[in-house]
Amino acid sequence: MLKNIRIVLIETSHSGNIGSAARAMKTMGLTDLVLVAPKQGVDDQAIALAAGAEDVVKSAVVVENFLQAVADCSLVIGTSARLRHLQNSLIEPRECGTKTVAHAMNGKVAIVFGRERIGLTNEELLKCHYHVTIPANPNYASLNLAMAVQLISYEIRMAYLAATAEVTSTPANVDIYPSMQELEYFYHHTEQLYQSLGFIQNQGVMQKLRRLYGRAELEKTELNILLGMLSAVEKNKNLHNDNS
Repeated sequence: MLKNIRIVLIETSHSGNIGSAARAMKTMGLTDLVLVAPKQGVDDQAIALAAGAEDVVKSAVVVENFLQAVADCSLVIGTSARLRHLQNSLIEPRECGTKTVAHAMNGKVAIVFGRERIGLTNEELLKCHYHVTIPANPNYASLNLAMAVQLISYEIRMAYLAATAEVTSTPANVDIYPSMQELEYFYHHTEQLYQSLGFIQNQGVMQKLRRLYGRAELEKTELNILLGMLSAVEKNKNLHNDNS
């Protein structure tokens, strides 16, 4: 289950933070680390601060962008201190741990941490199903990257221990959720079709639809129904155009 949980670090500025984050992960049983365009790669400082988690650092996968990091994941949770426009998808660390572990039984999950200074961009936040915020002291909410990774990893660990204590002999129903790549295809198809019909005339509509479908946690069979509906609308649209 824990092997299905990925920690993603976006454009990390300092290599030491990579090592410290890896250490935080390994203490809680997490090993899947993906680095998106790090400003400094894995070096001696990263290895030194990993302090025994060198295997996590050295096996980290480096990719160029956000979508590459989460393409095979069916649940993506972004970390954010921003509250505006995220209220419907906002969760706290404990709920993040519970959702992550429940989902990891059937598919891959990515927990995404943004840049040290500015966090995740609005575009990146929009691609996340949920947004986890740490309810720190509002007068001094100064958590560094490794601290944030440690806190979220701890909640995942606690949820994992609770879940494994309740495991039955019933096998898990694996691979029931669509990947982010499959979802992005659906969103692209939806936007193109409904723009051509004149229904979507600005990005605000598509952003709301993304949040709606993200909260629904669509299964593959449900996504196939929606894709079938899009195809039926497209077919009737083309037929109408041919007859007019």
